[in-house]
Amino acid sequence: MRKALFVVAAVALLGASVSMAQDQRPDDRKGPPRAGPDRSADQPRPETKARPAVHRGPQVRSPLPGKRPAHRFLAGGGAWHKSIHAPVFRYPSGFSYRLWATGEILPPVFLTSAYFYDDYSTLGLAPPPAGYRWVRYGPDLVLVNVTTGRIADTVDGVFY
Repeated sequence: MRKALFVVAAVALLGASVSMAQDQRPDDRKGPPRAGPDRSADQPRPETKARPAVHRGPQVRSPLPGKRPAHRFLAGGGAWHKSIHAPVFRYPSGFSYRLWATGEILPPVFLTSAYFYDDYSTLGLAPPPAGYRWVRYGPDLVLVNVTTGRIADTVDGVFY
């Protein structure tokens, strides 16, 4: 008798969870209707709403309107500094340039001494707090927690 009640209870719970696992997307994301018996392929497709762009924050942090001046970067309270002509940056296999944002996790391959940048004072940057390092990623510098890889700050366009 106990086994029968246990089986009934398990079936009831599974049935309830399956019925609740329905498509919860809004109707406008399901896409246009497919061609079928009520819609021929000759009819034009209804217009679909454009998806909003994903906002990742400002791409160029500039206190001035317009584009970034050539070979300049922002640091030290919003002042423009001259970019440094540096040796070509070699990305590890499988990596290419991307713009990192605060809070993202830098892959562990970049948390080695080959990518650390210690001459930050000549750039007008503050020394990193304990447990953090400035890491070069292509033309940018990224302030990273060396234990977790979490990015605390980014400075775009430091090198050219």
